[in-house]
Amino acid sequence: MNILRWCILAVVCVACGGPRKLQQNFDLRTEGEKKVELRFVGTKHVDSVDVRNVRTDVWKVEHYAYPDSIRLFVRVLDTTGFVVTHMAAPYKADSAPDYFPQLVEHLGARRKQKHATITDYRVREYGEADSVPANIALAIDCSGSMKGVKETIDYGTEIFIGLKRSFDNVSLTAYHKDIRTVFPLTSDTAEMLPAFREYRKMSQGLFTATYDGILKTLKTLERVPLDQPKVCVVFADGDENQSTAKVGDIFEYATKHNISIYCVGFGYARDEPLQDLSLYTGGKYYRAYTKKDLLAIFMDIYRSLRNYYLVTYTPPRYEGLHVADLTVQLPGRDTLIARGQYDKSPLVPPDIRDEFSRPILFAFNQSTIDTSSYYILDELADALERFERVVLEVQGHTDNIGGEEFNLRLSMARAEAVKSALVGRGIDATRLRTKGYGFSMPVVPNDSPENQAKNRRTVFRILRK
Repeated sequence: MNILRWCILAVVCVACGGPRKLQQNFDLRTEGEKKVELRFVGTKHVDSVDVRNVRTDVWKVEHYAYPDSIRLFVRVLDTTGFVVTHMAAPYKADSAPDYFPQLVEHLGARRKQKHATITDYRVREYGEADSVPANIALAIDCSGSMKGVKETIDYGTEIFIGLKRSFDNVSLTAYHKDIRTVFPLTSDTAEMLPAFREYRKMSQGLFTATYDGILKTLKTLERVPLDQPKVCVVFADGDENQSTAKVGDIFEYATKHNISIYCVGFGYARDEPLQDLSLYTGGKYYRAYTKKDLLAIFMDIYRSLRNYYLVTYTPPRYEGLHVADLTVQLPGRDTLIARGQYDKSPLVPPDIRDEFSRPILFAFNQSTIDTSSYYILDELADALERFERVVLEVQGHTDNIGGEEFNLRLSMARAEAVKSALVGRGIDATRLRTKGYGFSMPVVPNDSPENQAKNRRTVFRILRK
């Protein structure tokens, strides 16, 4: 297998203008950080694998169609990096057992976490024989802080292009202060290579517009159908000092177009913003410390787009954290759990919104919260418990039935009722402000019962994040 892999690399180098001598291996780890993550190197039939050395993970989560559908991309690997195949239709033998017998979602992060068993889910295996195109947008930070790893990233990009199947599509965007589309999304390798050779001559900049660069990269995938696998792979160290775009802009665009973001950080990268982008779009965060790490990550991402178990199901409705646990059962060993998560809380990701509304119901002309809205308060309390820095203003709004003074008092009383309910669920009262607006701020004209119902609402304004 190693001989085959290096033969492939040699062919790629010749195709891209001949072999080049790479710089010495960079290694920015301390002795306590020498752990190496398992990477995907090939495939093995389930009948030939040592089940004692198997592990599993959820490599990608698609939640763009929530609450109608969730898609989990699951891998089953052995400890040498081989993905285990033939465990689900259409490749599983008829006599084989059910390798994926249970799926459960855990809702929320508080002590009163809820659990929902998913009774109707489908598992479908995809492999090399399936001609599903992969759509990959590469975003490469070319600022001065990336100088030490540029040669290795360029080398890995050559490998990426060389391993592309005829029906796969790749785009490349490079950025520092300026942003350049090296080549748009295309399946034509002959179009990519000349453009890539020109990109290699591109000078590095002093400043970094990471968020602007990522957003422009995402837009190269705009026309790809929603149901086709699409990923944006970002190679960066997290530095940001020039963008007009924010993390929230990237998240909104990625969610709308079903794009998962995979961030690859280098050395002592600013992890948090890169991890957030990966987490909130259903992707994954990688950390590369060495040249070997980086090349393995390139291969891991590309191969994982070709070999996976796709789990599709309708999730429970919950405006908060969802943790999906898929049971993987191989005869002869303990049960394994493939765990993935996605977050539908209105407080995530950071910087995406300043306010949100929830349909909290009250008794007619009173400030007593209807029991049917208790679940909303539970979800909000859970989110506030998770995000301890957040301070909210609770706003009460009414329709125009009744006088101005009456509605002003009613809206304030309802805001206070919501605050009290959250405090009763363990939230510190100093993190909650209240304000009543009566009918002074309608979202629609009060010209029908339906519109009046829309104006009777509770709005939460985020004062601190």
